[in-house]
Amino acid sequence: MLFETHAWVTLDNAVAIYNVYSDVLVATIPVGIAPAFPRRTPDGTKVLVPNQGSNTVSVLCTSANRVLATIPVGLAPTAVAIDPTSTTAYVTNSGSGTVSVISIPTDTVVSTITVGTNPVDVTIARDGSRVYVSNAGSNSVSVINPVTNTVIATIPVGTAPNGLAVSLDNSRLFVVNSGSNDVSVINTANNTLISTIPVGSNPQKIAANPVNPIFMYVTNFSSNSVSVISTTGLNVVTTVPVGLNPLGIDVTGDGTQVWVANEGDSSISIINTSTNTIAAALPTSFPPRGVTVGRVGSALSPSEPIDLTDPYQLEEITESVCIIVEKVYASCVQRECFPAFTITLPTGVPPFTFISMTFATGVIVPGSIVITPIPSRPNFSRVQFTIQIPYTLTLRDSTGALFTLTGNLPDINKDIVMYFPPTRPEFDFNLRVETRTEVLTSPVFTSTTIQIAIGSFVITKVTGVVQLLVPAFGFCPEPPACEEFPVIPQNPCLNFFDPTLTPFPSDFFPPQLDNC
Repeated sequence: MLFETHAWVTLDNAVAIYNVYSDVLVATIPVGIAPAFPRRTPDGTKVLVPNQGSNTVSVLCTSANRVLATIPVGLAPTAVAIDPTSTTAYVTNSGSGTVSVISIPTDTVVSTITVGTNPVDVTIARDGSRVYVSNAGSNSVSVINPVTNTVIATIPVGTAPNGLAVSLDNSRLFVVNSGSNDVSVINTANNTLISTIPVGSNPQKIAANPVNPIFMYVTNFSSNSVSVISTTGLNVVTTVPVGLNPLGIDVTGDGTQVWVANEGDSSISIINTSTNTIAAALPTSFPPRGVTVGRVGSALSPSEPIDLTDPYQLEEITESVCIIVEKVYASCVQRECFPAFTITLPTGVPPFTFISMTFATGVIVPGSIVITPIPSRPNFSRVQFTIQIPYTLTLRDSTGALFTLTGNLPDINKDIVMYFPPTRPEFDFNLRVETRTEVLTSPVFTSTTIQIAIGSFVITKVTGVVQLLVPAFGFCPEPPACEEFPVIPQNPCLNFFDPTLTPFPSDFFPPQLDNC
């Protein structure tokens, strides 16, 4: 099957799992007492659920919908944040004023950090460089260095700070203040207050749109609404009515939906982000509290095989056949931009005119590939390599002469994480790249150079030659006879004497009847 996107919603001692795009309840998993605000790992393989009433964290397997482990933590855990590598989790213990640091591969607490009074939420910078904890009882945010697991700064904010979110560019921290009905905007470079945004009554949690960095969404518990905040204007652009007493909130990975857990009327509101209206409302069996949304499994991992027993399969399939193909095991996309790529002008008579610039597909520089397995992430490796993209630039000088210049764009050095499962020594994985490169702006000429802004889309793939069993429609039908290209014979009379090539003219005699 293809990858699914699920929502994990905490209920009364259980987690309900919904298919995001069909709104169907997939499963319900028992966890600890009074589960609070869950969090899915970035690689999509696990969901961590803090159980406020049993002082534990339940670790769920997203593919099997079961509890993998239960980890004891501090008193009354409420929220979880997970680093970008999916190896370390931070859990706020609201009853003990601490943060438990969990090793996800080993399901153990490796450190405990003392923060402020009544810590209720935690988030991590997009690059993993800082961990932020809201202390509701201290009216502050603790800043943690994840390398040393120590508090390096304390930021005063509004009254009873709660939900936290970092902007996509890591430059700002948004802090929801439940007691003062506003959101503090913090400059993360110097931990100072930039602005305060008024929202609804008793705001709780906040979520950023992962696709559109302009918008964030805040649940207003006592106003029964969600405030949509502009991260550029630092103001509320609209307010969306939802169910009663909204608490937890999250945004789908494609940025199209906002899922809101309404504790007051046991429902889930689903907001369409393009219209900021309610697209659907789902009833829940118990009052929901927290929600986390995302793909089941990593986008870098392969999908499950197609189920040929699916009722939607084509009836015309007649057999299964084994073929040898180059299978794509993993792929990912990135963008590269050269805002001021400069090329020296040829010897000609200025001024020059830009005619065209074309690009060949990028190639990996031989010998540049370095693949290093990541011990904490089985089947994944750090992949380093260099890409070169050839170009051809065509110019015309003032005399009309054309000049063609060739070369390569600056080397593109990649350092990414890819799915590379272990295999027998005789099996070879291949690393491939595909590129599409475009000129972004009109060229700028100087007396000796031309300057061009260039953008390139890059797809990196891990492939391997395998035998695949696939459904088939049988053998292809016999093809028609090939059409020969007509060759005019040297003797023109040969065509003339062939009645099929030169039939007798139908208008040899004039017509015998009047025709309209």
